[in-house]
Amino acid sequence: MFDLKHDKLALFINVCVGFFFLSALTFQGGYNVAPMALMLLGLGYSVYCLFKKMPFALTKEAKWLIWTLLFYFSVFVLSWLIHDGKIRELDNPSRVLLFIPVLLLLLHIPPRLNMVLYAIPLGSMIAGITAIYDKLVLHSEMAFSSRIMHIQGGDISMSLGMFSFAIGFYFFQKTQLKLTALCILAALFGILGSILSTARGGWPALPILLIALLWIYRRNLSKTFFITLIGLFTLAIIGITQMPNNQISERFAAAQDDIQQYLEQGNGSTSVGARFDMWQSVFIMVQEKPILGWGTQGAPQKRHQLAEQGIISQYAGQFTHAHNQYLDDLSKRGIVGLVAFLAIFVIPLRRFIPSLKSDSAETKLIATLGTLHVLAVMIYCLSQSFFTHNSGNLFYFFLTIVWYALFTTQQGNIKRWHKTQ
Repeated sequence: MFDLKHDKLALFINVCVGFFFLSALTFQGGYNVAPMALMLLGLGYSVYCLFKKMPFALTKEAKWLIWTLLFYFSVFVLSWLIHDGKIRELDNPSRVLLFIPVLLLLLHIPPRLNMVLYAIPLGSMIAGITAIYDKLVLHSEMAFSSRIMHIQGGDISMSLGMFSFAIGFYFFQKTQLKLTALCILAALFGILGSILSTARGGWPALPILLIALLWIYRRNLSKTFFITLIGLFTLAIIGITQMPNNQISERFAAAQDDIQQYLEQGNGSTSVGARFDMWQSVFIMVQEKPILGWGTQGAPQKRHQLAEQGIISQYAGQFTHAHNQYLDDLSKRGIVGLVAFLAIFVIPLRRFIPSLKSDSAETKLIATLGTLHVLAVMIYCLSQSFFTHNSGNLFYFFLTIVWYALFTTQQGNIKRWHKTQ
């Protein structure tokens, strides 16, 4: 057994996982610290196991996840070779490989669920407070912009808020009402952080994920809870709209105006209009190279060429990605790339969704957190190239592995409990 001061390793792992939620939006590069530390520890663990000829004893589901990560990275390598790309193109996707040792480590020494239950709401509250500080003290136009790309920051803050809601529902199921109230408050702070980032792409996730969450816990929540939650949302919306420098109304009005200009005048030089033009450019690219796409360098060059030909706007032609991760992967790595990209969502969902009806409150919570995480990122990818940024890669893959490890451990605990009965 891997027992190199097991208690200290377990403590270190729990500190890292908890620190991730607290630090992701607190300082520049905060989302890097915990994943990188566990990558190094995971590599050491894997080397140790290989040297000692210790079996990893992987479950079928864990093998599926590993093969999915390998396939995802392999498509990047294939595209890089075929399109004679630059070595830096493999920088972001190569981190996927480093998460495999993290999975092996966390399956052996998983983080404690209790730690996650308190770290996430605290992290969500910190994200909201940070956003308020950015807007009211620093007078930043977009919250989080001094630490992380503001769209990424807003999306991550939204996820922390939705995770906090799920944990609040769990505590309500356990009739721990004070903790429920604290989690709901923390959730509102996380959502506030997303709103103050002015990143509109993450806002559609709120109603979709909240409806999904209410559906999952529909048999565990009372009518009083629903009424109270609606009341809190109403008060929160009123409060947010009254905050100075919030820019919410302006952002909605700007989006509506952008769409109207595009439909009536074909104006692709606005924020929304440029996205429509970029998406149009992808459909043109796919018709010419559908299987393996144009490559990381070739797709932006083709988009620029389309702008020079007047097919799309000059403004849209300057972007290196399509502001839609699905279409971006399709243009750069073709249908093969899109399949690999969809697989990193589908395989985890196949693991989590069946357990949303579990009688175990803990299993249901972990499955809910995993499902919300995947669905949220899928929504973010509709209007943002979420994985083009290092923050997106680390956030998605790290938490997917954390939920996987927690879920597998919880399933193992239930099986052992049944055997003793």
